Amino acid sequence: MTTTTQYIYARVSTQDQNVQQQVDVLTRDWPTANVFSEKQSGKSLDREQFNAMRDRLKAGDSVLVLSVSRLGRNTLEVLTFIDEMKVLGVAVHVHDLGKLDVTSPTGKIVLTTLAAVAEMQREEILDKQRIGIERAKAEGKYKGKQQTAATVKRCDEALKLISVNGLSKEKAAKAAGVGVATLYRYIKEQQKVAN
Repeated sequence: MTTTTQYIYARVSTQDQNVQQQVDVLTRDWPTANVFSEKQSGKSLDREQFNAMRDRLKAGDSVLVLSVSRLGRNTLEVLTFIDEMKVLGVAVHVHDLGKLDVTSPTGKIVLTTLAAVAEMQREEILDKQRIGIERAKAEGKYKGKQQTAATVKRCDEALKLISVNGLSKEKAAKAAGVGVATLYRYIKEQQKVAN
């Protein structure tokens, strides 16, 4: 007789986020499941813990995730993974959809619709951003990507090293921990402000 196994997959995108909160929610539903969790971007499914779980999956097993976005942000990759799991005979349940198995016919319809809506929303956000930038450029208000306070501080340190110690821009940038191109942009911006 073949034994089936439950797996939980939890993911957050950055190191300062708390993945344990997801694990706690999911283990309340599946307390004996094998847990795989990681702090990795969702732009690709090629992630260490995700791959480790994927390698163990066999027919009859089940996976539980908090939301579709926890699997990943790449719609095509996520849909391909779900198709692979359906062929393999692995159920993929989404907690936020009432633990719906997205490999089922109903689940696939819901998943595809959600993915399409998410993609449409991303496109709308990018369109609004592009329109806003074009308007700001036309009004002479667009300043491009702004440097962070930490980058400004490092650039100021580099300028001191140039003026006080006589270092080249390249050596000063390296010593201050800032990219040379960033330092050059900063100097250019400072010259604009001064003129």
